[in-house]
Amino acid sequence: MNEELELKAIFSNFINFVSRNNRLITIVVIVGVFSVVFFQKFKTPYYETKAICTSGISEYERQEQVEELSQRTAIDLINYLQINIENKDYAELADLLSVDLLIAEKIKKIEAEQLYQQDMNEKFYAINKFEIYLTVFDNKIISELQEGLRYYFLNNEYVRQYHSEYIQSNIKIIKDIDAELQLLNNIRKVGAENHLDVSSVNIVTGKEGATISNQIVLLSQLREEIKTKQKLLEPLVFVQDFAKVNQKEDEVLLWSILVGFLSFILGLFIALIKEVKK
Repeated sequence: MNEELELKAIFSNFINFVSRNNRLITIVVIVGVFSVVFFQKFKTPYYETKAICTSGISEYERQEQVEELSQRTAIDLINYLQINIENKDYAELADLLSVDLLIAEKIKKIEAEQLYQQDMNEKFYAINKFEIYLTVFDNKIISELQEGLRYYFLNNEYVRQYHSEYIQSNIKIIKDIDAELQLLNNIRKVGAENHLDVSSVNIVTGKEGATISNQIVLLSQLREEIKTKQKLLEPLVFVQDFAKVNQKEDEVLLWSILVGFLSFILGLFIALIKEVKK
């Protein structure tokens, strides 16, 4: 009972304290909130956008796409750029992206994150795509930065060497397949001339134990698969381009609430000092 009375007395004293100093506290809160609105109104606006990408780097490296390794190298290359932004090393950033220095200076933030998919067991696993989040002070430079990112990947020494080796390896494999197809065709031709059936030899495809009875079909499928990957798996591919945004981002409401609360606390402190000095 005594504790309830004490809490009631504390609350009552607090209300009376605020009531006595409500003018001072209100002025402090208004000044704080107005300062936020003024700052947000005249600060440099920024725009946020994102793109969905994939990369052939993991294929060049011959890595198995398991868990978070599927696009790890590409994601790390993107996030590396943020180091230059945080250090305000815009000259290096402009060189990496092959853009003007003025454009590089308008980048506020760039970040890449792995994309995941949820299966029927509610387990998340990494897929071969990732998102790039881009924050800039000028929404007119977004398309130039997208091309700059392509340039960055294509001219990275590590990626370029692996890509070159990947292409050369594929060319050799395709030549070997073509030679094997020619050999099989000759064997079948000879077999047909000698009334032998050599078309029913079953071979394992390597895909979940499936078998194909026609070696020529299997090799043709493998050749086309390699050609398709070689053509489409660039170091950086935009599955969905950066969205064109016109609405600038601001945080007026959030900062107004936060600064308003802090201003209220400050007002209480100033009022307390004022009453103590009386």
